Amino acid sequence: MGATPPKKTESKQRATAVRLLLVGAVLFAIGLVIVLLVDGGGGKAEGIGVAFMSLAAVPTLAALTLAVSAWVSRRSRQDKPFA
Repeated sequence: MGATPPKKTESKQRATAVRLLLVGAVLFAIGLVIVLLVDGGGGKAEGIGVAFMSLAAVPTLAALTLAVSAWVSRRSRQDKPFA
């Protein structure tokens, strides 16, 4: 058994990455809508929108990490060089 995960694990990682990316996009969209709907008063509602957009970074970065991990696994399994 090699050090690289099997193909099934790689496909699960990609599927999870897509779901997490979707969650991040939804959170960002909610925050953007809140910021755009609020009059430019700079109140608490605008801060809530910015908080939603900031929270979107967590699942988005996790999705990118999983996608890169799946890509590295595939390249390693195919014995292709990385550089």
